[in-house]
Amino acid sequence: MRLFARLRVADPAPADRGDIILGWLTKITAVLAVAGIGLFDAISIGTTAVNLADQGSYAAREASEVWQSTQSVQKAYDTAVEVAREQNGLNEIDPTSFRIEQDNTVRLRISREAATLVLFRWDRTAKWAQLESDAEGRSVG
Repeated sequence: MRLFARLRVADPAPADRGDIILGWLTKITAVLAVAGIGLFDAISIGTTAVNLADQGSYAAREASEVWQSTQSVQKAYDTAVEVAREQNGLNEIDPTSFRIEQDNTVRLRISREAATLVLFRWDRTAKWAQLESDAEGRSVG
């Protein structure tokens, strides 16, 4: 019994408290957070670009249909704006880009700002969040 009474547990050395592990975990967490924000912004821009092109084509097809039934450029343009905003309230159609070809194809430029966490806040990258797409559509009905 005396053998066990003489053994003492030494205090842990400062290096054994886990400071190195805690430091690395903090760095890894910070890197993953920055990467996650960057990935979110990139995915947001990509999906906005794809959706914008589809929404522009749909608005152009609807405008073409109205043009064929009314022969009114203003009504066709108003329809394109209305349809684009129904798809997303932030969609804008550039009035100077709106054209109707002889074969009833409507061409337009649609734009919108992508929902980003960081890009729109910095002057150098804010323009990356501003997306626009040229679209065309023709109603066959």
